[in-house]
Amino acid sequence: MEEKKKITLPIKIIIIGCIIGLVVSGFGGFKQVKANKTNEERKQAALKESEEAVAKANARLKEIEEEYYPLKDQLEKKEQECDAMSMSDSDWFEKHSKCQREVSELNQRVINLEMEDDAIKNADYTRYYQKVKPMSYQIFYIIGASIAGLAILGAFIIYLVKGKKTY
Repeated sequence: MEEKKKITLPIKIIIIGCIIGLVVSGFGGFKQVKANKTNEERKQAALKESEEAVAKANARLKEIEEEYYPLKDQLEKKEQECDAMSMSDSDWFEKHSKCQREVSELNQRVINLEMEDDAIKNADYTRYYQKVKPMSYQIFYIIGASIAGLAILGAFIIYLVKGKKTY
């Protein structure tokens, strides 16, 4: 007759402890992989958003440049026109005042374009994102390893205690 070998209590404890430890560690590993994936997705989205903002800014800079130089030329011509007015005309003051208002309006538009150009050139187009810290999941590895270690230690203690009683 063959004698069946029973799985002893210490071996059961080791098996159960290691399984629980592996499950806890596996959970931590799964969470860490998920966190890394989430971080990569957020990074790509922020990078794309940043590139779109830079492209938009560059397009606006091009528009400003196309608008700025003709406006600047127009301003210079208007200033020359105002300076060339003859004071001997009877309605000189009215014409000169009107001309100066037009110069002032053109000058304000030029200044606004220059300010917008500076603002665009000095803007920070870096996009930031909230990063998931996968390092926080290392606690699962530590707990899983601790459970497995305690199971092995407990099984060893039970084996020693039980072994000494049989003698």
